[in-house]
Amino acid sequence: MHCPSCGADAQESSRFCPACGATLVRTPDADDYVGLTIAQKYRVEALIGEGGMGRVFRARQISLDKVVVLKVLRHTLLSDERTVARFQREAKAASRLNHRNSISVLDFGQAEDGALFIAMEYVAGQDLHQILSREWPLGEGRVVRIVSQVLGALSDAHGAGVIHRDLKPENIMVEQRRNEPDFVKVLDFGIAKITDSTDDGPALTRAGFVCGTPEYMSPEQARGATLDHRSDLYAVGVILYQLMTGLLPFESDSAVGFATKHLTEEPPPPTRRRPDARISPAMERLILRTLSKSPDDRPANAEAFRAELMAVEKERRRSEAPPRRPQPSAVLAPLPRKSTGRNDDSRDATAPGWGSEVTVEATVRALPDVLSPLPSNADAMPATREKTDSIIPTQPGVGGGGLGFFFKSLTVLLVVGAGLFFAYYFYYLNGGGKPGVVSPFSLPRNAPVPGNVGSTAGDSEQPLYEQQIPAANRNLEESSRHAQAGDQALERGDLGLAKSKYKDAFQSNPDPELALKLGELYWQQDQLDEARGWWSRHLREVSNSKARPLIEQRLGGTVARPSSP
Repeated sequence: MHCPSCGADAQESSRFCPACGATLVRTPDADDYVGLTIAQKYRVEALIGEGGMGRVFRARQISLDKVVVLKVLRHTLLSDERTVARFQREAKAASRLNHRNSISVLDFGQAEDGALFIAMEYVAGQDLHQILSREWPLGEGRVVRIVSQVLGALSDAHGAGVIHRDLKPENIMVEQRRNEPDFVKVLDFGIAKITDSTDDGPALTRAGFVCGTPEYMSPEQARGATLDHRSDLYAVGVILYQLMTGLLPFESDSAVGFATKHLTEEPPPPTRRRPDARISPAMERLILRTLSKSPDDRPANAEAFRAELMAVEKERRRSEAPPRRPQPSAVLAPLPRKSTGRNDDSRDATAPGWGSEVTVEATVRALPDVLSPLPSNADAMPATREKTDSIIPTQPGVGGGGLGFFFKSLTVLLVVGAGLFFAYYFYYLNGGGKPGVVSPFSLPRNAPVPGNVGSTAGDSEQPLYEQQIPAANRNLEESSRHAQAGDQALERGDLGLAKSKYKDAFQSNPDPELALKLGELYWQQDQLDEARGWWSRHLREVSNSKARPLIEQRLGGTVARPSSP
């Protein structure tokens, strides 16, 4: 419908007139054109939308049997010179655009009854306002995919000298194509400004006259100042805010109230308006910068804005990627080091690069690699080598006569030595045969080990994030398996199962990254004490964690760093 006060364009979902701010009262209009043929080219099939300037129909181009959209200007506005010029300006502005994400204008003309019409390509989808209403919350990756296409269309429009001036979710169509989910088309250049226009038609807006939709209006647009392309970027910032939070940055009951807030108030951070929304810190910073009162503080242009948005998405993907997990070795993993009595031994005893103690099987498997080169002092013993070679004759296929015998003897000695060491080590861990001494091998996994460094009395009664997992109880392969199951459960949205699997993984190997994930899961479920415990465990072990600023912001205070030993 059109505004009853000033006759200006009022979109179907707007509550206020974009020109004068009057409250709109909508009345139904007859579908006079349905079933008729316009300009002997287009057969009208259905009414699909309505605005202040006219109505929008789905029609079929007879010559090509192609579905198109017809936007027909109202008869009552044909006598308004400014409105007619504005309608023509929309056709002219859209015809300048040649971007895959901008609506294409196919034709402009006059119907048999004198009504002006614009024929445009038909987009089978729904507008962004409908998606927001039905499908929020939207994932950050999906928001980036949609908005980056909007910015691509704006970059092309601004390069052609066209400023949209009325960007909002209702003017962004989203189509689900087979190989392109969320394919975007930007439309409705009804109040577009052509910056290099030289035509002599009537001015579309009077000096100091405000046009646009108040909820998405830039500060300079609200005060009636001269606009450039950065006003459109502000509107995109409002749309980004709304897509991430489901809310507008400002709320008001009147057009003047919205304009005043855009002029005078700083928008609250999205995470404050919607603490339950998943918004990355980089995305929040970009939104708030785009909503700056001064155009100079916003991204320089649509292409720069798009590049920053893609950088935010890249950073988010990198931060959410599961950490690389150690792969099983080709030989048996070495035994844990024997405790030396230091408090930090239990934490890194099974880390990659463990000590020199190895199993008998590992030693045997590694022997070919160990013995392949000659000893480092071989050149210093020529007499010995000659004497050995002369005593032990070389046999074909055996591999070197006396030298082969030397290596065989060395191999046997190493195997026997490793076996004796293993037997002694096993005997020692079983208490040396002393009564009352319990071996960690006789305890179930995760049970506290009396006398072991890293275990404390009453571990079984402590929360898991406070427990020190003994080195003998760790199993990297099992931890990796549980962690992967947790990641899969998280992707399915099963937070309960994800928590359970991550905790199982932590019990097998207390990885600080698992503590970080568990803290986030408990935070999402409003279990703040558990979240605090897991995050504190993470920060104790990774004092320079990149997650520290966000964790401290959420917990409302600084988390103490571990003191240096």
